[in-house]
Amino acid sequence: MSVLDEVERHRNDIITDTYTVTWRELISQYKDNELTINPDYQRLFRWDVDQQTQYIESILLNIPSPPLFLSRTDDGGFEVIDGLQRVSTLLKFFAGEILPVATDQSQEEDETQNDIAKPSVLTEGRIVPALDGFTAASLPESLVRIIKYARITVILLEKGSNKRARYEVFRRLNRFGSLLSDQEIRNCTARLLGREFPDQLRTFAAKPVVRAVLGLSEESQRRMGIEENILRLLAMNFSEKPLKHQIREFLDDFMEFAAEGKFRLTPEIASRLEKVFQHVHEAVPDGNAFRLRNQGFSTNLFDVVGTGVFQNVDALGPKQLKERFEALLDSPDLKALIGAGSNTRKKLQGRIDLGKRWFAQ
Repeated sequence: MSVLDEVERHRNDIITDTYTVTWRELISQYKDNELTINPDYQRLFRWDVDQQTQYIESILLNIPSPPLFLSRTDDGGFEVIDGLQRVSTLLKFFAGEILPVATDQSQEEDETQNDIAKPSVLTEGRIVPALDGFTAASLPESLVRIIKYARITVILLEKGSNKRARYEVFRRLNRFGSLLSDQEIRNCTARLLGREFPDQLRTFAAKPVVRAVLGLSEESQRRMGIEENILRLLAMNFSEKPLKHQIREFLDDFMEFAAEGKFRLTPEIASRLEKVFQHVHEAVPDGNAFRLRNQGFSTNLFDVVGTGVFQNVDALGPKQLKERFEALLDSPDLKALIGAGSNTRKKLQGRIDLGKRWFAQ
C-alpha cells in the first residue's frame, strides 16, 4: 500500500466538531453529570492557587486561551481529555454553586488548593493585584458574569471516531513536545522586557565553581537548573516584594523585576555571589554542600546555606563554614523546615531566617 493510500485510509478515523461554549454552560454540564472528568485525571489537577488566579485573571482580561479537547462518551455526555487544569480551576472557583454543601474558606490552604470541592480564594493577580482575597461569592457580580459568559473553543471527538485514533489524540496531546522548565520559560519571557539580566544569569551560571558546588545532573543543567538556583538566591536576598505567593511566582516576579532593570547584577553583587560559591566549595567540596545526608540536591538546604553564607560571607572562614554546615544537617531547626509541606510560604521564610541566623553565630 502506498503512502497516499495509507494516509487516505486513516484520514476519516477521527471525527471532530469545533465550536465555542461559555464557561457557564460547561459548569452546568458538569453539575448535571453531562461533563465528566475521569477520577484518574482529576488526581492530576496540579495548578497551585497562584496559577489558578492567573487563569481567572486571564479570562477577566480577555487573554486568549487554547481550546479544550472533549470526547463524546457512549451515553452522549462529554469527557475532558485535554484542558484539565483550566476546567478544574473553573469548577473549583465556582464550587460553592456546584456543591451546595461546600463551605467557603477564609484563606486558601496549601493542602486544599487542588480540592475542587473547596471554593478558591484568589491571590494577587500579576496584572490585577486587587483580586487578592476574592472568591466567586465575594467578587463583584459584573466580574463574575464576565467569567461565566467568557467563551472558549471546544474541539470535540465524536463517538464515531476510531478508538485507536482517539487514543492517539490523547497520547499526542499529552506527550508531544518537550515541556519547558519554569526557568526556561522565565528566561524566554524575560527577554521581552530586557536582555541584560537573563544574559548575566546565564554567564554567571557557566562559572566552573558554581557548577561544581551545585553538582546538578546534566539534565537539570540543560533545563537551566543552575540559573534557577542563582535566581532563587538573588530573589531571597534582594526582592523588594514580601513572600506572598508560591515560590514559582516569587521567582517570576523577581525575574521580571530584574529584566526591567529595577535590579542590576552589579560587579559588586556578582563578586559577592561568586565569593559565596568559592567559600562553600572550599568548606564542603565535591558538590555536597546542598545535599542532605545520603540524598541528592536539596533546594531546602540551598535556601538555608545559600542565604546564610551570602549574608555572612565576609565573616566566615572555610573551617567555620564547614563546622556550621555539619551542625546544621543534624539540627532540629532544619528538620522542622523540610519534608512535608516544605514548599509553603511559611516554611520558605523560615529557611531564609534560619540561614541568616545560623551562619551569623
